[in-house]
Amino acid sequence: MRISLPSFTAGALAATLMVAVPATALVGLAAAPDPHPNTYDGASPSLNMRPVEFVVGDSINAAEPPGEFCGPAIWNAATLKMKWSGSDAISGLAGYDVWAAGPSYGGVEKLVEGTSATSYGYDGTNYTGDCGGGSEVDNHYWVGTKDNRGNTATTNQVGQHFDVWTENGIDVTGEEAGLPMTRTGTWTVASCACFNHGKTLYSTAKGASLTYKVTTTNPGQVLALVVAKNTNRGTVNISVDGGTATAVNTYASAPKHRVIVWQKALGVGTHTVKLTNAGTAGHPRVYVDTLMLTSGPTNQSPPDLPED
Repeated sequence: MRISLPSFTAGALAATLMVAVPATALVGLAAAPDPHPNTYDGASPSLNMRPVEFVVGDSINAAEPPGEFCGPAIWNAATLKMKWSGSDAISGLAGYDVWAAGPSYGGVEKLVEGTSATSYGYDGTNYTGDCGGGSEVDNHYWVGTKDNRGNTATTNQVGQHFDVWTENGIDVTGEEAGLPMTRTGTWTVASCACFNHGKTLYSTAKGASLTYKVTTTNPGQVLALVVAKNTNRGTVNISVDGGTATAVNTYASAPKHRVIVWQKALGVGTHTVKLTNAGTAGHPRVYVDTLMLTSGPTNQSPPDLPED
């Protein structure tokens, strides 16, 4: 005999069964978060410029005069990369705009609009304009962002300039102080037009070292090492202020000159940077070509933007 339940009893049983469903089983039914929330928080996004860096693995150009009427070849160029971070937990970010201002751009120019990237590379140099036309490298860059409610934020500007010293710690422009330097072990001068300023120091002796004193005056300055890489090159250990050394491999399957192999952001003050030949078995030779230092942030706010 088939038993029928009263309708109200069946409804109660169904309700009981629904309550008994585990909450985890319903997770997949939740609405996806809105990627562009429109809650108004009344505040600008958070936006921070990080230290401007070089590009490890890139080769800098060989030193050259900026024009045919300018004396010796003392000017270098290298790519600089500005990096930033931003957030707005309530309203979300609508993207980043990259801006530039200066004589190369004829004023203020938006280079990138609405990107999700957090870095941008641009041309840097140690040229200071002594040969005339220096204004062409007096360009500045910054980043702006807005949230999905239209609140905006901008970083301060960063510039194009960096300092360059030879393997002997000499600033060839004559405009900056040299780097005090000491040697231990055997180091030999090598000459080639392929080296920056025509010369490098090299060593094949394990434990041979070069120590430089580098003084920074701005927060966020980044020091970089440039070497000549090749098939017979080994590892150089780099330590800053007596800290744990970083092992940097300068081997390459084919000759590669003026290569940026290491960089580090330094705090304000005088730092001891020690380069030590690790004496790699089979290819113990290491070359030291150039040291470079970024100038750090300008602490200048961006200029007024052009009207749409």
